[in-house]
Amino acid sequence: MLRPGLSRRILCLAGLGVLAACSDQSMSPANTAAGGLSTDGVKAGQPIGAVLHQGSQNVTTNAGPTQLLIYHNGPVIKASKIQAIFWGPQWSNGSFPADVVPGIDQFYGGWSGSRYNGLNTEYGDATSKITATSTYLGHVFDGTSAPGGALSTTQAVAEACAISGQNPDPNALYIIYTPTYPSGVGYCAWHTWGNCSNGKPVQAAYEPNPSGVAGCDPSDTQTGHSQMLASLVNTSAHELAETETDPRGSAWYDRRGYENADKCAWQFGTLVTLSNGSNWKIQKNWSNAARGCLTGS
Repeated sequence: MLRPGLSRRILCLAGLGVLAACSDQSMSPANTAAGGLSTDGVKAGQPIGAVLHQGSQNVTTNAGPTQLLIYHNGPVIKASKIQAIFWGPQWSNGSFPADVVPGIDQFYGGWSGSRYNGLNTEYGDATSKITATSTYLGHVFDGTSAPGGALSTTQAVAEACAISGQNPDPNALYIIYTPTYPSGVGYCAWHTWGNCSNGKPVQAAYEPNPSGVAGCDPSDTQTGHSQMLASLVNTSAHELAETETDPRGSAWYDRRGYENADKCAWQFGTLVTLSNGSNWKIQKNWSNAARGCLTGS
């Protein structure tokens, strides 16, 4: 059985005015025993402030020292690893746009060494900083039927443990893509953490199918990516950036509980070019040093 104390942070739909508007039907009390639910997303109009210009970057400020990320003494992931899990037979039978799976591979393949991932290198623990180095472990297909409803944290952690043979890499994020967007879900994605039955720690993320969900659509009209791919990549970038800086919910977040990507959710600048030359419309990310949201470009 899974150990208690699972928690998660969720990325709300764009345009929601308050954090409480994010439905969270798949959390059970047993899963929140250690720390309760922490919600992702940003309130309407935050961060706010003037627009500064730092080189070629547009920086949206978030005035006041209380808005900075604060280190809470927990672990970070200094050289992340990523495995994509496509759960459900629909992923391999041609049900979805042809660019989705290879596009996810291309996105993660360019994450390491990118200037966007480099935004996380100003954070660390008591001994050293996070690096921009990352390893993509590739994707796997789980051809069994995914749950019809929204994944719970227990289900996400169990899937990550099963795919890794109960031996998850402690520096990896196992990011789970499912074929449906369940009714009543009020978020786009979330990341979580827990332990396998043998006590080994694991980080997982849940990405339901965002096709046709306006609140999860970055409205990418420039790259030629399908709406499904563009939406998944934007929210995946959010969850991966947060996992590197706050993998267990005890490292970097501000006094409101917002993690680095929360503070810039649904704020976009120029297209982000990754280290393999691929271009993506993905949200800005928070920099304490700039006191604002950057793209790394």
